[in-house]
Amino acid sequence: MHTEVAVIGAGAAGLMAAIQAAQRGRRTVLLEKNRHPGLKILISGGGRCNLTTTRTGADLEAQYGLARGRFLRHALRSFPPTALREFVEAAGVPLQEEDLEKIFPVSQKARDIVDALLRLVQRSGATLRTGCAVRGIAASGTGFALDTDLGPIRADSVVLATGGLSYRKTGATGDGYAWCRAMGHTITATWPALAPLLLDAPWVTSLQGIVLQGVDLAVLDPSGRERLRRRRPILFTHRGLSGPAPMDLAGDVEELQGKAQLEFDFVPELTREALDAHFVQEAKVRGARQVATALPMHLQERVRDTLVALAGAEGTLAGLSKVARRRLVETLKALRVPVRKSLGFEHAEVTRGGVALDEIDARTMQSRKQPGLYLCGELLDVDGPIGGFNFQAAFATARLAGLHA
Repeated sequence: MHTEVAVIGAGAAGLMAAIQAAQRGRRTVLLEKNRHPGLKILISGGGRCNLTTTRTGADLEAQYGLARGRFLRHALRSFPPTALREFVEAAGVPLQEEDLEKIFPVSQKARDIVDALLRLVQRSGATLRTGCAVRGIAASGTGFALDTDLGPIRADSVVLATGGLSYRKTGATGDGYAWCRAMGHTITATWPALAPLLLDAPWVTSLQGIVLQGVDLAVLDPSGRERLRRRRPILFTHRGLSGPAPMDLAGDVEELQGKAQLEFDFVPELTREALDAHFVQEAKVRGARQVATALPMHLQERVRDTLVALAGAEGTLAGLSKVARRRLVETLKALRVPVRKSLGFEHAEVTRGGVALDEIDARTMQSRKQPGLYLCGELLDVDGPIGGFNFQAAFATARLAGLHA
């Protein structure tokens, strides 16, 4: 069998790349080893699919970090979130904005996104083959030889959209890394990212079920240097922390290999001096009340009681010594707790690391190591925070690959 373009992997990136290549009139085959395409789309956002974000321009690029944002600049500016929204809505799926700048289908069904993409694949003329694993790829003459469950396939160009290692229940095994390495690419260290965090501190697990809003959470390296800070919802669980802020920090926690600390700022809107003055004033006018009652009311009662106990500041406001008051202020502003790791690839939404970005042409997604090979999506060393950023990067890089393959 011969085709002009072979796209391997029918997730978000692969579906987009196949659509774009086939719409150009390129004879395109899309190969997916699972029986059903788009599995990661289907389970994302609790089955609702947080498709993209409302952020744009330099603000959008900054969410991926300096180097990754610079690499993605052309892809994101040529196909920003507004363009992705128009693309999906034109395919018959109305979208709506929700909290934290997120975009979801109005139907709240990820299945609608997958079905729309599959309709576009069919209309484009691309051939989709599911249940078809690719066992090997080799450059051959002016093209590529693929060893597949369909038998040998020759392709003029190949788009790799095989994803990373996250959500292994969707079949993610990192096949693409080995193929890229064999064709001369560097694969940077891979880590679980956007995963819940595992913490041993009893006070953390004792707050299971509580959600905090308006609290800063940062990850620190062993020297105390801040790696990343987030002010997003935090969910306490029986194993540690989940929710947008902790999950955003997971990649950095993993990279620190058991030597990371988390730092909470429970009242980021107040300085230490302002908070200390607040407690002094409260002691003057409400001295008979318990210390916990003077803590900010956006913190639940169980949280306030826990923080007072951790600071060793129990008792009345009038009885609060200067030393205990300062311990309480420090607990509220900079409570630190060791964090060993995340819950791993089984629970991670994306993979940090992958094919080194300096080996990819950012304007076309073509390999600088192997002409005719195009890489996109999670296979690349690109990851962003929770909020549709990773789907946006996948669709934008895949569109470029499909336009040039």
